[in-house]
Amino acid sequence: MQPKSSSASSGDEDSPTFSSRDSVLAHRSAPVARLPRMRKSVKRVKTGCQTCKVRRVKCDESKPGCQRCIRFGVVCGGYGPLVDVPRREPRLQTTRSKILLPTLASLQAVPIYRLNGGVGFEDELNGCCFRIYLEETARQMNGPFPNPIWANLIPQISEMEPFVRDGIIAIGALGKHSKSQLPRKVSGPSFQGDDYQYALKLYGRSLRGMRDAIARGARGKHELHNALIACLLVFVFEGMLGNQAAAAVHAECGMDLLFKSALNDLQSQAPPTYQHFEKDLLLALSNLDLQVLLFIDKRSKETHEQIKYFQTMIIGTLPAEFKDLQEARHFWQLIMSRNYHFLKSLQLDLDVLRDERLSTEGTSNMQADELLLRVPKECPMTKKEEHLRYRTDIGHWTLAAAHVFDEIAKGEDEREKAGAALLIAQTKISYIMLSGIFFTTETAHDVFLPEFIAIINLSEIILPYLTSAYRGGDPRFSTDIGIVAGIFLVASRCRFDHVRKRAIEMLLSCNLREGIWDALAVAHVATWLRSLELEGLAEGDPIPEEKRAVLSTITMDLHNRKVNLGAIQRAKTGVILRETSIAW
Repeated sequence: MQPKSSSASSGDEDSPTFSSRDSVLAHRSAPVARLPRMRKSVKRVKTGCQTCKVRRVKCDESKPGCQRCIRFGVVCGGYGPLVDVPRREPRLQTTRSKILLPTLASLQAVPIYRLNGGVGFEDELNGCCFRIYLEETARQMNGPFPNPIWANLIPQISEMEPFVRDGIIAIGALGKHSKSQLPRKVSGPSFQGDDYQYALKLYGRSLRGMRDAIARGARGKHELHNALIACLLVFVFEGMLGNQAAAAVHAECGMDLLFKSALNDLQSQAPPTYQHFEKDLLLALSNLDLQVLLFIDKRSKETHEQIKYFQTMIIGTLPAEFKDLQEARHFWQLIMSRNYHFLKSLQLDLDVLRDERLSTEGTSNMQADELLLRVPKECPMTKKEEHLRYRTDIGHWTLAAAHVFDEIAKGEDEREKAGAALLIAQTKISYIMLSGIFFTTETAHDVFLPEFIAIINLSEIILPYLTSAYRGGDPRFSTDIGIVAGIFLVASRCRFDHVRKRAIEMLLSCNLREGIWDALAVAHVATWLRSLELEGLAEGDPIPEEKRAVLSTITMDLHNRKVNLGAIQRAKTGVILRETSIAW
């Protein structure tokens, strides 16, 4: 009899229960053949997971757990060594009767193995939060490009790792808490309620296991795999909670572990350890890398240069035409990440970044560079030539994706249309970022008006897909770098007011948080910048260079919904420093 299991597709609204069964694997004597014959000798299977070996079935050897075990409703025993059982010698079958019950001697001779029936829940709330994670939260974390890691891989790992189980139940409890809240624009921070406190309790318990996993991350393949899963879970929980600083630190920690592992493998001429990891995990880590790049990135210039070098080599294999949207997205993620590693490396060259930008209180202290902005500064000519090559890569990618996008436009798949629109918008954002790094005045950005308008028009396709089915009070959380950062770029750098106001209105209404990028928070930042620039101007007047404001410092606390801002205006009489505090 197969135990009950909890999954996103079960449809069972009751809390599932789980039990472990002892299975006695005893052979039966086969019936007598009409003529004595020798039994064919079959070579014993030496590969496969422990559970499939015990059950004597063919294993598909998926990792971390095989699909046969998951479909059967049991926990995969992994791929460690089993005690070898000597092969039985061929023998004559001499009896016609079937032994329906094993004899006492056979029971004593055959080992008894325990087949675990799945995750056990401590109480009804435990199981309820696990189900909410599977059926709601895990789905919401995906944008137009679903990643099975949240609904499949991580729940599978939770059956073997208690800290993963506690982590996803804590995330589910936060999702349950969010459903009971009013929208953020009509209510302040809410840290009360049984679900919220239960989430903190489970997360605290999970953290102990996560810290151990991260500390052991450099010791081997399995340990690194668990450490990366731990970093992802911390990033999600702290991001949903609004603790940007903690989320950023653990995202960078995960990328550091992965990079050092790859570097060690390269130096020892060993096959890369990450090649053994699931592609869904690597895709999630790629999104984590982008989150770090577009926020507070404290990695060294050497690290950025080495990553940029490896990514450029892969980009060199870009085909003349992509076969589908997934391939287009794969290459675009590489190009976008490489471009931002280039920008970070260049900023370190110019001594733009400072050393200490994180506090221990959960707030994030950022300079303009962490928010896709920088103070204008002259750059070396060699870097200008490099940036032109990267702009050319964007052009090659656009040509390779043209046929795929044409086919999607003819179809009816709303997810693919939103995904295509997102990729096109991100190419516009990356183009502005690469070109704008060399501007020495703010008025130079006015040349990007066509790109600003295109980003806003594309966002009108993307945002309804992301937000239409969401009903929570807290923002819908996604781990992807989606469209919020791009809309903020328009809201802060476009001085054509009819376009700028559309961008701010989108940010105010979409109730979306993409990793560390919270739409409502950056909407308030953009609104303040606009108010500074419009002071003393008549409606419709162009904004002159001396009135244009550039962010200099941001101390943001999403958990308590407040932000302290600093900006500079380069007036004819000198630099003016403006400061404010905003709560919502």
